[in-house]
Amino acid sequence: MYYIFGFLLVLLSASCFGIMGILAKYAYAANITIGTLLFFRFFFAAVLFWSLILFKKIPFQLRFKQISILFMMGTGGYALMAILLFTSFSLLPVSLASTAYYLYPLFVMILNSMFSKQLFEKSHSVSIIFSLLGLYFVLGADFNQINIIGLMSSVGCAVLYSVYIILTEKIQGEINVYISSAFVTSFASISIFIFSMFRQDFNLNFHASGWLSVLGISFFSTFLAILTFAKGIERIGSSKAAQLSIFEPIITVLFSYLLFHESLGRSQKFGIFLILLSALLTNIGWKKISLTNKHAKSIFYEETTRNIRK
Repeated sequence: MYYIFGFLLVLLSASCFGIMGILAKYAYAANITIGTLLFFRFFFAAVLFWSLILFKKIPFQLRFKQISILFMMGTGGYALMAILLFTSFSLLPVSLASTAYYLYPLFVMILNSMFSKQLFEKSHSVSIIFSLLGLYFVLGADFNQINIIGLMSSVGCAVLYSVYIILTEKIQGEINVYISSAFVTSFASISIFIFSMFRQDFNLNFHASGWLSVLGISFFSTFLAILTFAKGIERIGSSKAAQLSIFEPIITVLFSYLLFHESLGRSQKFGIFLILLSALLTNIGWKKISLTNKHAKSIFYEETTRNIRK
């Protein structure tokens, strides 16, 4: 039962992340700007994380260097990634934006191999081919109807997130996941507020129904998603949790079809299938490395494991 509950927690986390693009679409329909939505997303999530820290009385004593790294993670990392991802949500169908973003496991694998000098597994090579073919079919179906800026924003977010994972490996191993999440979301909210004010993208003049989307993204797709993923890993391990994360874009595609009736051509559907298959093969490759070579674990495996040590 303990093991099954872990699976359910990770699936809940994937579902929470998966509905983020759906909630963003509803927020845009209520005339909420990207800057406003992202500020409140991180602001409310930070409040929840700090409240949890105070409630659980989690001690922390950070060095200046650690705070500086968390500052860079929140401003140059999480904030910029969120801007790119939510820009893609505003310009592309949610299913396509989320699937393109889910190329990040591939980029993590490539960068991990480059910097850690790890050899590709056969599954890695196949996953690269499937992901490239998937992008070809996604783009080649109705190319004139695809917003290139939206696509590049989604792929750019995937690349940035892969770099973010690698650069934060050390700091995540030293700091409790709740502490790091509280600092990162706090710094992200501050930087996005300044950025949105500078671009005059912060506006409270939106429909009251938009607050439901804001609170939903803050609680479900940020706070609860991170919390349930960490607790799920404690029960089933990071390798199995990584494999279950494949359900995140599937949830997005399913809800976008049911709620928005997004029309995708057969080639686009086949392309999405290939990208999801690529992500699954990549996760299998991560698991194989972690089991056969304890001294050459992938960066993703290390990051997810260290997140829940404390």
